[in-house]
Amino acid sequence: MPIKIDNVSVDMAANLSNAIDTVNLPRHRWYYYKEGFSPNLVNKAIDELHLGSDDLILDPFNGSGTVTLTSAIRGIPSVGVEVNPFTAFIARTKANNVEAKELEVYSKSLIEAIKKDTLSTSRWIGISTFTEHESLKKWLFNRPVADAYERGFQFLENVDSVQIKDILKLALVSSLMANANARRDGKCFKYKKGWENNGYDRESFVESLSDRLKICLEDVKTTHVESLPLIVCEDSRSFLKKDDVNTYSLCITSPPYLNTFDYTDIYRPELFMGGFIPNNEALYQLRLNTVRSHVQALWPTPTEQNFGPDYTSVMEYLLSHQEKLMCKRIPLMVQAYFEDMKDILDSIFKKMRDGGQVWIVVSTSAYAGMEIPVDTIIGHIGTVAGFTLKGIEKLRDIRKRKTKNSGNIDFLRESLIKLVKK
Repeated sequence: MPIKIDNVSVDMAANLSNAIDTVNLPRHRWYYYKEGFSPNLVNKAIDELHLGSDDLILDPFNGSGTVTLTSAIRGIPSVGVEVNPFTAFIARTKANNVEAKELEVYSKSLIEAIKKDTLSTSRWIGISTFTEHESLKKWLFNRPVADAYERGFQFLENVDSVQIKDILKLALVSSLMANANARRDGKCFKYKKGWENNGYDRESFVESLSDRLKICLEDVKTTHVESLPLIVCEDSRSFLKKDDVNTYSLCITSPPYLNTFDYTDIYRPELFMGGFIPNNEALYQLRLNTVRSHVQALWPTPTEQNFGPDYTSVMEYLLSHQEKLMCKRIPLMVQAYFEDMKDILDSIFKKMRDGGQVWIVVSTSAYAGMEIPVDTIIGHIGTVAGFTLKGIEKLRDIRKRKTKNSGNIDFLRESLIKLVKK
């Protein structure tokens, strides 16, 4: 019997499904993470399940920490697992409680150090396309910006408090990206119009940094974290197998979408220039440790394929239309993705208390002119794991980026899957 998709009201869906409102929310606004969802969804789940300080919330794809921060502010313990060391750093930093006066003193000293220094030279000159160099036609950061960032990064060595150092570092990285010549655009970076004459320099960097530090200081004063979350930087597939907790009341998460995005590559500047990975080999290993929703790494070949009738129909279609695929490995990627989701849901089921729920935000995808119902397939996988499917609610339509392989599909469905352990 086909799985029914329920429609959520337009107003409610707009209030739940994307991270736009985080730009105005205390602590959430310290670093905008486009791939996240709204804290309103977390609050809705907490309220519906009547959760409190005796409960425990899990997010196995924690990203920049929307789930853990929202839970922490409400005084509910939480565990966030995130494989990307930079986004795990964001999640941990946004939940830091520090003395406002101490943060203010260090912030002023950081700004003064960058303004005074004229000698620091960026370590990233000539490496990749990070900084201006005579051999490049385009680069992400003008030399004055990269040099100012380098001086700020050096200043961090003088900060004793780990929590304050992390806040300053996050503000530095955020200011660096605010003064980049390109912006994130889907799977890659797109250079801004007239980037050659944008005037990004030390002064614009300091201005961005000052603004961000003021925001952090204001939020530290007004928004206290009641229950510090546990942020684990690890592959959720391995962590959930060894995690000894078996009393989660709620798992709320949004896994990577099945869209061939390499989520490590679009945060490459932060990963390298923030000191989170040392080299390209480490970046490749990070790709291997992520859910197999991309084709940018030679991950292990999947073996399982019993994921329900919708999955069977999808694979029959893809295998018979391979000439329309942008990459011949896409059918294997689809299989591997659902194998990973099965692995994760099997592990989560063992960790949930009776009556606990799993809320998953995910989007459909499209290949060779066919829309892949990722939500209904995951819903089926959840029932095989032992959950009862409470429902799948459509949150919104997402406009699909047009490619020569996309066919006539203009929109993809973003849904909320609800599973319950009875």
